[in-house]
Formats: sequence, C-alpha cells, structure tokens
Amino acid sequence: MTASQPVTGSVAEVFRSFQGEGDLLGRRQVFVRLSGCTVGCRYCDTEWAFDTPTSVAVPGAQGERLENPLTVEQVVALVDAADPPGGPGGPAPISLTGGEPLEQADFAAALIDGLAGRDVMLETSALDAGALAQLVAKCRWVSADLKLPSSTGLPDALERHERALATGVLDRVETFFKLIVDGDTTADEIGKAADLLARHASGRRVFLQPVTPLGGSPELPRQNLDVFVDLLVARAIDVRVVPQVHKVLRVR
Repeated sequence: MTASQPVTGSVAEVFRSFQGEGDLLGRRQVFVRLSGCTVGCRYCDTEWAFDTPTSVAVPGAQGERLENPLTVEQVVALVDAADPPGGPGGPAPISLTGGEPLEQADFAAALIDGLAGRDVMLETSALDAGALAQLVAKCRWVSADLKLPSSTGLPDALERHERALATGVLDRVETFFKLIVDGDTTADEIGKAADLLARHASGRRVFLQPVTPLGGSPELPRQNLDVFVDLLVARAIDVRVVPQVHKVLRVR
C-alpha cells in the first residue's frame, strides 16, 4: 500500500440498536459489522456476513448504498448517520463486530482510530493473538467468544484459545467472555473451557448463553444448564446465564 492509497475494508452493515449480549446488555450502541469469517459457527445469526455484500445501506437514507470496499472515512460517516453527533447522552459507543474483525485487523485498527471520541467494544472469537494485539489497546472493552468444537467443527478451537490467552493480550483491556451452548455441547467441553478460563482469565465475567436455535443447532436441554454452571462455578468463575436479549426485544 502506498501513501496515496486509503485503507479500505469490507463492511456488512452499520446501524444503531441495543446490545443484547454480555456486559453491555441493554446499552444503545452503533453496530459496525465487518464482513468475512472463517470460523463458521453453525449457530451464527449473521451467517450472511461470512461473505462480503456488494454494497452497504446508508442509515436513514432510504435506497442509498455505498459500494464495498469502504474507506475509514466512509464508515465513520455511516456511524454518524446512524447516531448523529450532538444527540442526547453523547455519542453512542461502537460494537465492532462481524463476521470476524480480526480477519481485517489492519482496517479495524485504522477504523478505531478514525472513531476517536466513541468508546469501542470489539466482538471477536479471540483466536488470533497477533491480531488481538493490534486492536485491544485501542478498545475500551473486548467481548470474547470461546468457541467450542461441537458448534464450530474446529477440533482445535480450545487449543487455539489457550495459545491466544496465554500471551496475556487480553489482560490489557476490560474483557468478558461468552460461551454459546446448545444441545450438542458436552460437559467435557465446558470443563476444558472452564479450566482454560481459570488459568488465563481469573476474575473475568463469563456469560453462558443458551443458543437461539439456528442453522441446525439443537436447543439446550434445561437439565444441562445446571451441569454446565456447576462446572464453571467449581473453578471460581463468575458466570451469568443470559440468552440473546435482542431476540426477545425483536430488535437487530
């Protein structure tokens, strides 16, 4: 890239809504969804964003769209269109989500810089320590999904998490974790995830999230919930059971 070439990235959508998961539950945020994800969780409710759309809708401008890829300046303009400056309560914080933002780490880093004045929460699988290191110092929060082999088809998912968390990269930022569980999640998986969290994320809050059944993910049996919570609590993990609240509210 030369000095004359702007940094560009692939964007799926930009909109303002209410956070339905994790520590910022219920907070109004501007969601900046980058496209592209090679993790491919079967329960993903934005599977369409695995691939890059041709264009992105401009909030508040019916029928107006911008062609991908977008520059940082274009995305900042979309954010301001979704949450106009000078509104009550000040600028809404950003949820930088996906897709998987770590797969566009250079663009994500430039975008966070361009969004100065807005706090940013990075929503990520946290599988890539190098990409995380580029971004976490720029963020106020990180929402890290611990991916389980049963729902991703990645047999080494927890080992990859181990390598990333062992670097201490998430020690630099306010981080909470999510564990999405469904009818195929096993107690052995949760036990291994709990051990990993006890080793590398002691004191961090963990949200155990029963799946919203999508993409063939079977619903979590009620009796499994107590089993999974017991495994986490036994490792002194601060665990909360919270579903996807935005689905209850019927908002994006």
